[in-house]
Amino acid sequence: MDKIDTAHWNNYFSTAEQSVLHASDRYFESVSTFSEANLASGKVHAISTPGLLLTEFCLQSAGAFQFIDSQPRESAESVFILGGDVESQFSYLKEPVRFNSYNHNIQYSTEFAGNHIIHSGNFHALTITYDLPFLSGLLQSQEGGSLEAFGKNLTKKENFLATTRSVSWDKRIAEVIQAIRTCQFHGPTRYIFIESKMLELFVLQMEHLHSLQTSTGKEKWKKEDKEKMQAVREYVEQSYLEPLTLKDLTLAFGLNEFKLKKGYKYFFNTTVFEHILQLRMQKASELLKHQQMPIADVATYIGYNNTGSFSYEFKKRFGYSPRQEAGMVNRI
Repeated sequence: MDKIDTAHWNNYFSTAEQSVLHASDRYFESVSTFSEANLASGKVHAISTPGLLLTEFCLQSAGAFQFIDSQPRESAESVFILGGDVESQFSYLKEPVRFNSYNHNIQYSTEFAGNHIIHSGNFHALTITYDLPFLSGLLQSQEGGSLEAFGKNLTKKENFLATTRSVSWDKRIAEVIQAIRTCQFHGPTRYIFIESKMLELFVLQMEHLHSLQTSTGKEKWKKEDKEKMQAVREYVEQSYLEPLTLKDLTLAFGLNEFKLKKGYKYFFNTTVFEHILQLRMQKASELLKHQQMPIADVATYIGYNNTGSFSYEFKKRFGYSPRQEAGMVNRI
């Protein structure tokens, strides 16, 4: 397995370039690309606003990959996995944390460092890193809920991880992420829009994680149940274009239908079929944005017999039509 120590990033890539897209007193935007034959290639797109740093990171490699954060630092960040499968081991946790596509988490660490294994080879994530005084200002006025708990940990300089299990983001989070990545504004308006959406995303994330903690915190599941659910999820993510049924999944993984439904909702905060639909729509979005297929062919490819039904569901999910998706060019 190839390894990279992020403290010495430039030593690993023979080709590395950075372009500054915007620079002002309030906002800064840049794109960095890197590549090394037989190792990996990728892109880092960053937008800095007062108190917030938005980073979209893409990596392509031939197989599993390991990143090592060897320089501890105090940091707070939200992570949204757009694609891939990452297993992270942090110094303050006994067991690693594993997250898949469309999972999210938020954490604060006094000595943020760790080892991250990307099992899928390819990886795509959106991260918001918070300026700590700015974050303290956001949290100190909150009373109750996960925002208050987060604020107390930050004040006391105690490590905080919202959840140690895989959590799929909900529809509202997906919509905000999509709005950020497909922003059509230009100039100062673009950065004001993205800044406001980052704050909205922070609030939605904290609200979502708190709702999960309060609704499922007392429920106990066996280790083997968790492993089975994880195996089902991985299978779904590999086979979501196939005509999957609950009966097929229960027979394949030795579960009854009740436990499958309940476990999927508990561990991943979604249903099996909602997850399949999410994966199919995300695939449709990728095919359209790269103009790889006409809309009618995309609809058929992901399992729709009717283009109108596909367009209706696509717009309901993302807030704009497949035709608009295919025409979007200005993306973070």
